[in-house]
Amino acid sequence: MRTIWLLITCLVIAPGAAGDTFKKHTRQLPAGPNPSAIVAADLNGDEWPEIITADVGSLTDPRQERPAHDQLSFLVAQGDLDYEPQPQLQTGFAPYCIAVANIDALKAPDLVVGSFHAVRERNISLFRNLRDNLFEPSHFSIPPDRELPYERMRDGDGAPIFTTLIVSDINHDSYRDIVATGWSSDVLIFVPGVPDAYFGAPRFTRAVGGPRDVKAADFDKDGETDLVATLYTAGQLALWKGDGTGAFEPAAHFASRGRLPHKVQVADVNRDDRLDLVVSHCYTDDSIVLFYGDGDFQFSLSQELMLGEDRKVLEHEIRDIIVTDLNGDDKPDIAAACYGSAQVVVFINNSPDAALPQTFREETYPYKDARPRGLCAADFNRDGARDLAVTLWEANAVGLLLGE
Repeated sequence: MRTIWLLITCLVIAPGAAGDTFKKHTRQLPAGPNPSAIVAADLNGDEWPEIITADVGSLTDPRQERPAHDQLSFLVAQGDLDYEPQPQLQTGFAPYCIAVANIDALKAPDLVVGSFHAVRERNISLFRNLRDNLFEPSHFSIPPDRELPYERMRDGDGAPIFTTLIVSDINHDSYRDIVATGWSSDVLIFVPGVPDAYFGAPRFTRAVGGPRDVKAADFDKDGETDLVATLYTAGQLALWKGDGTGAFEPAAHFASRGRLPHKVQVADVNRDDRLDLVVSHCYTDDSIVLFYGDGDFQFSLSQELMLGEDRKVLEHEIRDIIVTDLNGDDKPDIAAACYGSAQVVVFINNSPDAALPQTFREETYPYKDARPRGLCAADFNRDGARDLAVTLWEANAVGLLLGE
């Protein structure tokens, strides 16, 4: 299916202005080497969010004995912005993505982790939350076979490299399923939830072009979970229609309006009751593009937010984005972790209505001697305002931006 866009010129108010939505917390929280992904959730039932980071370390040749770091940092909330590091959780090498979901019959949320260097039969790790800060680990492998031709990079045994995963009950059986991106093998992998063993035999959906990030949503409002993924090497976004059983059929694909689309988020940005896509580009373009949904997998209008001043020069290097209401006005805002410029850039949505283009106020939050890499949002000090947590490479820490 071919998609034709009406391109909308970027409209941003006060570009590069100092931020007033957040105040930078004076302390940084310790994490392991090169924390990549980050999540925050109340894991022990005390209503304070814990912080977990996937500490990827330094990626080397996957054939080496230790091709990367292989642990998660686990910070337990002790109260108002007071965090106590716990013993690290052991994963496969290069933990790259984390999801929080209740996998077992216990009420406490569990952790699911995908490891980038999938070696030693530890592609996906499940940490069952037993409470009292105790976790029971289980490890699952996605074995290489004819469904997984190896397309790019390589690891120790030819298995796919996971760059992100999501957890949801896709097939309506009350068990949590996994969808992961097999970036190195041009596939999406559906792993059904099952009783007792937790996860069953994987199924594969072709996703040619290097699927790097995936999100789930009901794009056509038929009650079933659909998928959208960035095709990193193809420079495209692709969507699949779900049938409710874990099978997905191609629904749409189109250029992302930039090179190397990396992260994608789904939100109703202009509040017109139709889902939109927000995609960021990495390594070559400092751009975030909003694709406004028409419904039924169609996106005819798009709007670009340029972070840099010169399109030909990589100034910011966006590594992560989140889209959520950051200032309590019920409008989705955008935050970007910018590794190259060592700052978090926030776009506050100040549009008066659903009319396009939407308008944003840009705010910047610089970090000295640290490189922002991953983002998550939560109310860390329980004051009713939304806060941001950012993983900081080189500092091996987590920084907090507190909502004013």
